[in-house]
Amino acid sequence: MNKKKLAVVPFLILNSVVIFAALFKGLQISLGYYPIIGLQDITLANYQQVLTDPFFQKSLIYSCYLALVATFLSLLFGVILAFLLLKVNISWLHKIISLPISLPHIIVALMVIQLISQSGIISRLFFQLGIIREIDQFPLLIHDSTGFGIILVFLYKEIPYVAVTTLAILQQLQLGYIEVAKNLGASNTRIFFSVILPMIQKTLFTLFIILFCFTFASFEVPYLLGNPSNQTVALTAYDLFSQADLTTRPQAFALNLVISGICLAVTLLALTISYFLPGGRRTT
Repeated sequence: MNKKKLAVVPFLILNSVVIFAALFKGLQISLGYYPIIGLQDITLANYQQVLTDPFFQKSLIYSCYLALVATFLSLLFGVILAFLLLKVNISWLHKIISLPISLPHIIVALMVIQLISQSGIISRLFFQLGIIREIDQFPLLIHDSTGFGIILVFLYKEIPYVAVTTLAILQQLQLGYIEVAKNLGASNTRIFFSVILPMIQKTLFTLFIILFCFTFASFEVPYLLGNPSNQTVALTAYDLFSQADLTTRPQAFALNLVISGICLAVTLLALTISYFLPGGRRTT
């Protein structure tokens, strides 16, 4: 083992201890062992309660909806943008497109509120131009049941991230395969699905895992832009944890571990699918 790898060992040990200690403590409390409030019996009742609760089930469906829509749209438009940037080699344009990556999600959420809320910049501009007579005639794009504002924030942040990451892979591809396919008479569509897509497949699945898990467990964006009647699972867990009644804490920890379990399951499923596709390790 070289010196560079040895230098990483203390960092890995420290982080592993912190992460596993937190997971163990969370699992302990979620199973009902919380002596500080007199709970000492190990039970699965907290998991059963949150999993069978209709409000949690609604929150789970809503969180999956937001995560899947934001992730798939980000991947689609991000890949398209990456191909456009590959053809347009302008450094300042690349820097502008990369700018949203450096902005915190909470800052982007506040920007969206100022821009498209019913009292925002666009609404007031429409009012001044006479397009709408009253401010409340502007469509409700923030705190709506469809989560339009939430998805917009994720797209603004994630499309450039997908584009920049995919562009770095495209720039390293062996373009000789593409030239051979063209010489053999393959169409652009066939070249994309048979040559290019398998080459970037692992990257796309990795991006899918990162984006889905982040958006699924996101807290600050749904907290600022969400509809109270349509909470995400992260907000539901926060509500359980922040209540004055400490007996709801074990349910909050159980819900957080359920969120982690869902993200882990999605990760394993995505990796398995990627493995058996043409761009994976196994080819047929």
